[in-house]
Amino acid sequence: MFLIGVVVSLGACCDEQVSPSQSRAAYPPNPGIVRKVQIALQTRGYYAGVIDGFLGQNTAIGIERFQVDHDQRVNPLIDRWLLVSLAVKNN
Repeated sequence: MFLIGVVVSLGACCDEQVSPSQSRAAYPPNPGIVRKVQIALQTRGYYAGVIDGFLGQNTAIGIERFQVDHDQRVNPLIDRWLLVSLAVKNN
């Protein structure tokens, strides 16, 4: 049981990709879409990281901060609601 807690804790602290939740429809972390989201978040002051198309910890934090400020359900995923809120086209 201790080992599971350590693995979960390490996973929460690392800078790896955020896996999508099964309960919410999310877009796969397509680098082009992630870049658009990063730019939209950066323009609004929610992301100060590198525009690299990687859905890592800094991007997830920016998404969560945006969602909190806009009274959305907090979930660091790129889904339809986030794209609409940021006026990002999924193409």
